[in-house]
Amino acid sequence: MQSKELIDCGEPLVPASLFPSKILVRSWYFNEGLEGSVPEAWLRLGAYERLVRAAKNLPDNWHFVIWDGWRSFKLQSNLFNILLTRIKAAEPDISSEEACERASVFVAVPSKEPETVAGHLTGGAVDITIADAVGLYLDMGGGFDETEPHSYTSYYEQNNLNIKARDNRRRLVELLEAEGFSNYPSEWWHFDYGNRNWALRTGADYAIYGYAEPPFKWHRP
Repeated sequence: MQSKELIDCGEPLVPASLFPSKILVRSWYFNEGLEGSVPEAWLRLGAYERLVRAAKNLPDNWHFVIWDGWRSFKLQSNLFNILLTRIKAAEPDISSEEACERASVFVAVPSKEPETVAGHLTGGAVDITIADAVGLYLDMGGGFDETEPHSYTSYYEQNNLNIKARDNRRRLVELLEAEGFSNYPSEWWHFDYGNRNWALRTGADYAIYGYAEPPFKWHRP
């Protein structure tokens, strides 16, 4: 994929849990106990402000639920290596190059470099879903982090297997794209704003978010 110029705007990372009446944080990888994970979902200020505006357009008592935002380099590396190991175990004869290519469909290659920085390392990526008024996740036709064909956002647009999931995915995409986010087509739950993937998909002149770190040193050992 062609890169985009990066001109980092310098926005700080802020905790997404600042708006609990409409945004809930359920840190998936922290709850799973993965190294490098944190209990909060940190986002760049501009991405957070857009997420708040989108959340205000949810029905009364509905919430966005965030599974992941900013990632440490350690967590990004762990996730990539876990998937790489799984692919190689399933197909022992696969080349390392092809295994890395397949893994990168669902987990970006760990990189801090401006031309290849992974989206979650910038604070400009969020993994998200919607919960209804009684706290139940809407049916999206597949779970978070599943590396299956039904994880592709358009999967239910191409068949009539689950109309409810199709409509719920449309709702999520429409809410977030209305505020400037861009969906990653291979993952219905993943949205970008400001990073290089967002710039490539939207045609922006340049990316405004590069590698970032939140204003604390704590992380799971």
